Amino acid sequence: MCKFRLLVIAMITGAMMVFGFLGAANAQSASLDLSQVLYRFENRALSLGKFGSVAVFQGNLFAQAASCSGKQAGAYGAVDGIVGAKTRQAIIDLQPCLNPSVRAAVGAENYGAITVGLWRLLMPADMPPPDVIERANHLTFALEGTDYDVIQFNFCQSENPRSQKTFLEGDPYCHTNDPRAYMTWGPRGATAGAGAEVQQIIFAAERANPGLLQKAFGPFTEDMHRLALGNNDAAFDVLCAIWVNDAERSEFSRRFSAYGARPEVQEAYRRVYDAANADGGKIARFFKLYNAVKQDIGRDPSEIDLAFFIDRATHGSVPPGDIGPLVEKMRAFVNRTRNVPSPGELRKQLAAWLPSHHKYNDRLARDAIFLVDDPEVVVSDAHRRMWLQRSGLKASDFGLSDYRYVASYPVASPTGYEKIEKFYTVLPKDKRACPATVRRARK
Repeated sequence: MCKFRLLVIAMITGAMMVFGFLGAANAQSASLDLSQVLYRFENRALSLGKFGSVAVFQGNLFAQAASCSGKQAGAYGAVDGIVGAKTRQAIIDLQPCLNPSVRAAVGAENYGAITVGLWRLLMPADMPPPDVIERANHLTFALEGTDYDVIQFNFCQSENPRSQKTFLEGDPYCHTNDPRAYMTWGPRGATAGAGAEVQQIIFAAERANPGLLQKAFGPFTEDMHRLALGNNDAAFDVLCAIWVNDAERSEFSRRFSAYGARPEVQEAYRRVYDAANADGGKIARFFKLYNAVKQDIGRDPSEIDLAFFIDRATHGSVPPGDIGPLVEKMRAFVNRTRNVPSPGELRKQLAAWLPSHHKYNDRLARDAIFLVDDPEVVVSDAHRRMWLQRSGLKASDFGLSDYRYVASYPVASPTGYEKIEKFYTVLPKDKRACPATVRRARK
């Protein structure tokens, strides 16, 4: 065995000793289920983002696996936060450098999975394994498919079926499947349209970090101020004027990408979505609903329930402010027989009571992610085909279970954006006006 491999084994074994993997001296480690799966790639890769702790884990894993297997540095490709075939192969390649007891402790039987034990082995103590809330959010992240440094203008983005071209590609007409979302940004699909999540995030980040917009956007600073403080008409005019100018669109996108990559902006992004006047409040309604029927179902929401709540808050219908009628429906459904419905059966029924009127089939396909792990749930062939075509992901791919429970969700206070008076200002004359055909498509 070559020297560098012996060195790797010594380093890994030493790390195991530090974290209490060998021997029974460390009671805290002994109390943990080190083989618990955090993320598992089976048929579809999990896109978890290149800015979070998973990307750090992936970098550490690739370095150790390459050394252990004698492969070249970079053999597993770039660190991208995508848990797929290359991450699974790296985990497999690392196994020969672990003795049998260590392999058993970190869950070697979970073929190529990222487990609690493997995470603790490769990560510093101040970066604990992702908790259930983070992993539930990662599921929605994987479905949205965009990272913090990615924006997409939604003006006329659809092709004309006749010419198979978009407006920017030369078609004279503007086709869009979402005329109220002028721009989309990041892992939760924040929009700068009717929802104004983009404006709220910009407002929160600037309030916490004064001068950040000037530093990040330079010549676009005034545009960003108009966007953050303006009304819906202002957002349309500002963004359309940038979008329609090729040079400005390219430079703005570059600057926004760098802005979204900043940790303080990502913190503001998460803060806005956890707020009581945003998705945090929607998620809280689900918890209020389940708390009202807790005596009937005998449990708190499960981990998969939590992921279902978060994804529904992001993309779909949620319980109304007055949950009374829905509580009565749930109680009647739960108590209709002596057998309490399984968590999946209850989610399936709840989804039927809260149909989505926007992108209906896509919502059905997303709902299936939270049903296929439950053996008590019958998913129709048509529903299963929608699911496989949309993602083929399962909640268990993210280490989520219906046998572990979550009592509450940490809802943040409102950001303050809702209290400011929105205004409209006419764009400077040097800004190109938004084409009339684009304006008509908005109506």
